[in-house]
Amino acid sequence: MKKSTNSSLWQPLTIPNLLLLFIGENISLLGDQFYLVALPWLTIQLTNSGVSVGTVLMAAAIPRAILMLIGGVVSDRFSPRLVMLVSNALRALLTILLTIIVSLQVTQLWHLYLFAITFGVVDGFFIPAAKSILPSLVSKEQLVASNTLLQGTSQLILLIGPALGGLLIATSGIEKAFAIDAATFIFAVITLSLMKGTFKPNTVMTKNSDASSKIVSLIAGIREGLNYTWHNSSLRAVLLVLMMLNFLIIGPLQVGIPSLAHSRFSGGVVALGIMNSAWGGGGLLGTFLPQLLPRLPQLGVLMLSLASIQGFGLLLLGFIPNIVLASAVIAVLGCCGGFFTVVGITWIQKRTPPEIIGRVMSLGMLSSFGIAPFSFALAGLLADLNLAILFTVAGGIMLTTTTFLSANPSVRTID
Repeated sequence: MKKSTNSSLWQPLTIPNLLLLFIGENISLLGDQFYLVALPWLTIQLTNSGVSVGTVLMAAAIPRAILMLIGGVVSDRFSPRLVMLVSNALRALLTILLTIIVSLQVTQLWHLYLFAITFGVVDGFFIPAAKSILPSLVSKEQLVASNTLLQGTSQLILLIGPALGGLLIATSGIEKAFAIDAATFIFAVITLSLMKGTFKPNTVMTKNSDASSKIVSLIAGIREGLNYTWHNSSLRAVLLVLMMLNFLIIGPLQVGIPSLAHSRFSGGVVALGIMNSAWGGGGLLGTFLPQLLPRLPQLGVLMLSLASIQGFGLLLLGFIPNIVLASAVIAVLGCCGGFFTVVGITWIQKRTPPEIIGRVMSLGMLSSFGIAPFSFALAGLLADLNLAILFTVAGGIMLTTTTFLSANPSVRTID
């Protein structure tokens, strides 16, 4: 794999539709960082409980996971752009309502569960569409550069967004964070509306289909995606490994980091923003590594190596006494995640036929989001018990798992 030049990296942005997608979704992602700091912080302020943080995150993760396969079929049958546009409009409305409730100071825990569930439903459709739209905008040769750009700017936003969100909440109140997120959803709706083209799928459901035939068609579409993935041994192995590893890192980080900020480190919500930004900063570096390195190892070796580093990092988080060292470790974890995200998504996109890519990408996202509810539940229980136990258990199991998988040639030799 040759090094990419700056011109090849930035060239996809000369495509008008990709430029609109790039601007709109990154602005929206910036708003999301304010929301993602505000929601767990509001929850932990209301309840002073890691279990509550975990269950609120679960409330979003369960419908997101359940509906993701359906979302993949919908993206393939209709237009990914249309699915994204409608999803962003609905999320803008929901965030406006949440802003009003918080501003009136009548927030109760059940409000957060209700909004989390509703966001999870919408995300179940948005995520497969967002992950499957890129191959319809650029050529296969431009996929690596395009994914690097999109993931790189996403990680840059993850670097600056949470810290800004923490400062805003500390100085102006949580409702401001939700209001900004709502505004960015509206901006994304506008940019998606300006994109030109039909984005027609390869197959569509006819207008005169009755309800039963649409349900049969939907089930058949899901089955087709599952069959394709299951009979592709390399793809099946990658998704199963990712599911196991994500179970060990999603909950411990998303539940554990707010708990660290609240109970171990001084600084409160600002400390939470700093640690989330450290994750984004590491991810930013990791995102550009595939473009900078002259050659990459086999996918299986790369995946297991990065997972081993993350397992060791989780172990360290259980005992690190200050926010500086914790942020450095979190940055390394983010670097590993950002590196593999670009390589893994590009690997899947290149090997998947266009007519089924929405369903395959939905399975890829399901390997992360589908396991999240269980990860959040266990992490919440362990965080309330002891933070050191949470990170030690997660890191230890991850290291043991990667050691076991390294002995399996079918995983190690995935290319």
